[in-house]
Amino acid sequence: MLTHEEPELDISEIIVMDPDNTFFMRMGSDSMRGHCILKDHVLVIDRTLQPVPGSIVVFFHEDGFYTREYQPQGTKLILKADEPKDSISIENSETWVCWGVVTLTLNPVLQPRHRTGRYARVCTC
Repeated sequence: MLTHEEPELDISEIIVMDPDNTFFMRMGSDSMRGHCILKDHVLVIDRTLQPVPGSIVVFFHEDGFYTREYQPQGTKLILKADEPKDSISIENSETWVCWGVVTLTLNPVLQPRHRTGRYARVCTC
């Protein structure tokens, strides 16, 4: 006999607001370590959101994809990384494309000794 019944949890209902415009990507560097986003963490990206100051965005600039903090400053845009040398400054005439806003990250906590058998690819970060 059940004494307490919980509603079914569907992780996609929690992390995906717009299935047609939500994408997953692995972080390619440690440039956002200060935001607890490490290399190989999984990013959940919504392409319909417009960035606001402080948003973490995935963007395309000069033949590459980057993940940085969106910081508009007057006539230029700073796409800020933890280290100033990794930040990107965009002037009005430069082309960049905001590919989407990061809504959350999936950070692995599974210990390496557990990553065997069917668990071998669970958040293999």
